Amino acid sequence: MSTDVAQSEDWYQVRLTLPWVVPGAPGVQDAINIAVAEVGRRADASAVRSADISVQDVACPSCSWEMEAVLCTHGYAMVVLDITVEIEASSVDESTTLVKRELGSRMKDIPLTVVDSIPVDDIEDSSVSFAELGLPAENRQETTEPSTSSNIHKSGS
Repeated sequence: MSTDVAQSEDWYQVRLTLPWVVPGAPGVQDAINIAVAEVGRRADASAVRSADISVQDVACPSCSWEMEAVLCTHGYAMVVLDITVEIEASSVDESTTLVKRELGSRMKDIPLTVVDSIPVDDIEDSSVSFAELGLPAENRQETTEPSTSSNIHKSGS
């Protein structure tokens, strides 16, 4: 007698960071627009349900002034992006593996760093800036300012 145990598939929200190099960008805002559009196009072609892409903020260590993580030089720019996607998986570990497989196959030679993964049911309406990631939870402040972002939504089945 065999019993088949059906695995429960839930939706998980996985947040990653990645650097994106933009050759020939004429300026910082153009580099940001190109990077967000290109990453969004590649995320849209994957199995993720939705993707929220924004430019990562970094804080000055001496004055705590926050700025976008963009380096623009002659001929090249590097934009550090924060991408939050939703994917169907059976566990937190599987969700990070699936996201890295889905996005990694579309972004060759781009290091994808998973920041966190949580079930979609457990999501609260709080956000943490990347400048505060190293701080203990009790020292973090809620952020309400919108950042440069692009939303890409796909219908879930």
